[in-house]
Amino acid sequence: MKSREIISIIILALGITAAMLPNRKNDAIQLTEKELLHEFLQETNYISVDELAHLLIMGDPSIQLIDVRPASEFKDGLPRAINIPIDSIFSENYAYLFDQSVMKNVIYGEDDQTATQIWVMMKQLGYANNYLLKGGLKVWNRDILNPKYPEVTASKNAFDLYEMRSATRHFFTGAKALPKIEFKPIAPIGGRKK
Repeated sequence: MKSREIISIIILALGITAAMLPNRKNDAIQLTEKELLHEFLQETNYISVDELAHLLIMGDPSIQLIDVRPASEFKDGLPRAINIPIDSIFSENYAYLFDQSVMKNVIYGEDDQTATQIWVMMKQLGYANNYLLKGGLKVWNRDILNPKYPEVTASKNAFDLYEMRSATRHFFTGAKALPKIEFKPIAPIGGRKK
């Protein structure tokens, strides 16, 4: 499906969902397909796994992690997260979490798909302070919990990022830190002398 068709389906589903919701303090807003696409392209609604790891390590109290996977999968979630499966999002027990201005909600699932659907619903309802974890739990596990050793020819920045992710892995898992690496630039191979 094309992105325009997907967005149209999401907007239609949001309209139906919003019609069934009890009154909220925020007025719903109706984003056009173009406005919604603009929101996605700006990517201001995303938080990277590296940024989230930093905020969690620093103990930022304004971060609220919301895991939207089924309850049976929640045991493998992020630290400090609460589980609100997608079928419970609009129950009176949880709706207030999305409609507030104090916490910065970081919504995540296994990947971006389900979390994005929920983010779009919250955006259409006029709720602020809702963000997506870019790549979801798959990218968290790949980049933070299992960082890949850079290629020998990688830049110093790539080695620095690996070092940071290795230390972050240790912080979250208690596992032994991955081996420290030293960046050594490779000297160019000289040509033959004439």
